[in-house]
Amino acid sequence: MLRRLVTIVAFVLVNGRTVMAGARSAVQRDVEGYAVATCLASQKQPYLKDQGDGWASAIVQRSHGKVSELNDVAAAVKAEMAGGHVGVIHVDGDPPHDEEAPILYCAEIVDAPRVATAIDKAIKKLAPAYRQPKK
Repeated sequence: MLRRLVTIVAFVLVNGRTVMAGARSAVQRDVEGYAVATCLASQKQPYLKDQGDGWASAIVQRSHGKVSELNDVAAAVKAEMAGGHVGVIHVDGDPPHDEEAPILYCAEIVDAPRVATAIDKAIKKLAPAYRQPKK
């Protein structure tokens, strides 16, 4: 009975999505990572662009299934970014000022409703391939 209770408690609701508490699956890690990498690759800072491109390439190389299943995730990220809602952080400097926080923005883009929906769809499509050994 206790084991069943623990299993039930291990599922939590996050932003309307039911997820297993604990480590993410490889497919979830890759699809969410691809969303964040796409966001970083779309930033104006060269270092962030390079890091995003490199991260996305690494995910594509290790992924299972059809890479094209990630296209809708990238499109959702780009559509979300078109809204231009990059957060700002306050810097207590001389003079105090606000500056954009693109890394924070990209890290949290996976929670935007349209991006979360695209991620969920891609995970469902790719999950069977991740259960098979990589060819």
